[in-house]
Amino acid sequence: MTSTTPLSAMSASMALSTPALVVDLDVLDANVAAMARLLIGTGKTIRPHIKTHRTPELARRQLGGAAVGLTCATVGEAEAMVHAGFTDVLIANEVVDPAKIARLAALAHRADVTVAVDDPEPIGALSRAAIGAGVTVGVLIDVDILLHRCGVGSATDAVGLAQVISRSPGLHLQGIMGYEGRVRLTEPHRDQQISGAYAALSAAAAAIRDAGFSVETVSAAGTSTIAEALAHPEITEIQAGVYALMEPELLIMDLPFRCAVTLRGTVISRHPGRIVLDTGRRVVGMEYGPPTPVGFAVHGIAMGDEHATLTMDDPLPALGSQLDLTPGQVRTTFNLHDHVWVSRGGHIVDCWPITARGSSQ
Repeated sequence: MTSTTPLSAMSASMALSTPALVVDLDVLDANVAAMARLLIGTGKTIRPHIKTHRTPELARRQLGGAAVGLTCATVGEAEAMVHAGFTDVLIANEVVDPAKIARLAALAHRADVTVAVDDPEPIGALSRAAIGAGVTVGVLIDVDILLHRCGVGSATDAVGLAQVISRSPGLHLQGIMGYEGRVRLTEPHRDQQISGAYAALSAAAAAIRDAGFSVETVSAAGTSTIAEALAHPEITEIQAGVYALMEPELLIMDLPFRCAVTLRGTVISRHPGRIVLDTGRRVVGMEYGPPTPVGFAVHGIAMGDEHATLTMDDPLPALGSQLDLTPGQVRTTFNLHDHVWVSRGGHIVDCWPITARGSSQ
């Protein structure tokens, strides 16, 4: 396998102690600008999903213009972002644990907080916590539009939840959300899956409105379905996050984004036809396969806990030299690191903490 983009990523920069996670700010900023251009004239907003990187300084660069707030996967992520100064967060997930509900309500003193619901039972607990904290918590009704994971299963159920929320002090029904998942370009019947998902979302919104309730927000989409979501008239808000950093698997799609993340490793062993880097499974997400070499060709990569063994032709890189790989799965890769190095123009310029690393509660 070989990289399609030969970036000798930071050849001119300082040597790092490896394994080291690096973000190219030039590419990140270009991705964010490309997203802003896609949104022009659509009337839609984007709420970047920070589960991608869990890093406040990266999130900060994604806001502005049509980017109105942050999407978080957990209460812990939301707390980390609010503590870093962000004032508008959506927890796009169900929260039923009383302790987490209390934390969520406390957070609403410092920021506009919205949470997803798909069952009437936790709505009562959310209402009581909001009243006790003297705050108002926003609510999006989660609709199961494709994944059969979380979300109500019908427009009728969505209306029932809207009725419960409307009777619950301390809560404000903002609208609905759905997530169609990572619908890959090679997925069979991809177009039908996405159109069916958005039809289910539209039906829920229409039923709630017909029942006399306002639907201000219809939130959906990931990076792989941005084009379809932008074209759909019902969707008002995009929840995508990976677009800012990208993953190799998505590069085959007609999207204006490039990979901004590399994992740097050091050659710690070399033998005829192979080298070993200090970049094993403990430092890179493997859900979508092994990382991709940047700027050099290999025949294969075998991943161990602490080692990446690369089979390649001579001449081999020198012992102690540093090479870059692009993670296949950015989100879990970030959650394996305490900090990320930042480059600009090929030079390391800063180091930022991954503040919400491990914040899965």
